[in-house]
Amino acid sequence: MNDPILEFNPKLPKLSANEKAVLKLLVEAGKLIVPIYLEQEKQMKDEISEKESQEVAKKDKKILSPYTVVEKIDGKIVATPYHIKYAEALKPIAEKLNQAAGITDNKAFGRFLRLQAKALTEGSYEEAIAAGLQMKPYILDISIGPVEHHDDRLFFAKASYQSWVGVVEKEGTTRLNRYKDTILEVRRKVLIPHQRLENYSNVKAKVDDVILFSGHMARTKFVGVNLPMNLSFVEKYGSEVTLFNQINDLRMKEQILPTFNKTFSSAFKKGFSKEDLRRASLRYVALHELAHSYLYYKNAPKNLQDLLAPIYELSATVLGLRMAGSLLLKEMITDKQLESMIVVFICRCFDLIGKSKGGKSWLNYATGGAIFINFMLESGALKRLGSLTIISFTKIFLSLHDLSSLLEYLLSSGTRKDAEYFIKKYGQFKNLP
Repeated sequence: MNDPILEFNPKLPKLSANEKAVLKLLVEAGKLIVPIYLEQEKQMKDEISEKESQEVAKKDKKILSPYTVVEKIDGKIVATPYHIKYAEALKPIAEKLNQAAGITDNKAFGRFLRLQAKALTEGSYEEAIAAGLQMKPYILDISIGPVEHHDDRLFFAKASYQSWVGVVEKEGTTRLNRYKDTILEVRRKVLIPHQRLENYSNVKAKVDDVILFSGHMARTKFVGVNLPMNLSFVEKYGSEVTLFNQINDLRMKEQILPTFNKTFSSAFKKGFSKEDLRRASLRYVALHELAHSYLYYKNAPKNLQDLLAPIYELSATVLGLRMAGSLLLKEMITDKQLESMIVVFICRCFDLIGKSKGGKSWLNYATGGAIFINFMLESGALKRLGSLTIISFTKIFLSLHDLSSLLEYLLSSGTRKDAEYFIKKYGQFKNLP
């Protein structure tokens, strides 16, 4: 299993003495997340059935809150708010954040840090989220606290503690915002418009050079995120896409390149350099995260329940690859760069499928990967020749439209039974490497 902390030493732009001092405190605060996350991991293994929890939730709504620890104590299921359960461990983190807030020259950033400290110790998460999204861009970047739901296999909603600390990379951020403006300026038609939250006009975007990943982020090594996850917060305050340069490089080394080397023929591999694939990896993740802005279907969580995640995540990637056509038409990317994104995503799918055989943590993402591979095999866009995979890019581009339409139908108006049938047909790992 990955360590719950990753540290990097990227080449950074020139920082002022004040910025360096603040950054040091942020890194110290981020490291203190690790023991809380490890404790969460232990507690998520408690043997509580979904049926038990749903029965108790009828009387105690805190059971289903993203920010409570659910435990069975003396035979009784109890929900304790995070800020109470982890109070002692959170106190020194809040102190570091308040110390950084007290010395920073950026008043808006200082206010955000104080609200973040308050959120950790009092549970007032919305205030901190709003402040972060409404703040003007700043060179220093931190996310700290309970955020992602990836670890929760029972409620599919419990937020895991995590942190990242980085410095905003100017050139990459400018490029990402050009992509964002081009892709999100076109309003998409949807099957049932009133069921979708339209967030495309209020999306921020940045690229970070990462100094620290801790807790959940270090375990998952996400190359990009689109936050917040709470739809009501997105509706009120907008959302923000963040990409991470050093994590992309790590994914290339550990996942994409090894899979690429064993999946394709020698002749095919000569057409794609390591740099082609590295850039393609960051591009496709960027498009995936931006595509989320068009996929906020209000009823999808209720309708698809525990099967939402694989449908939602795959839909974002497929739609993102389709929307790359806008970049292609405006000559912001080339045919070769779009093909490179397809190749990298196929490698990602095969890697995720392999990961799923070792445990349940990556099952949702692996199921999405299996759906993509099986769908493309059925359409003839992919073919297997022994241990090698053959790609027809023309058929891939045509098949993306069909797959995207099916996935978005499930998100907009599908039922759990519909999703179950779709996953049973395409999400199986049988005969996949």
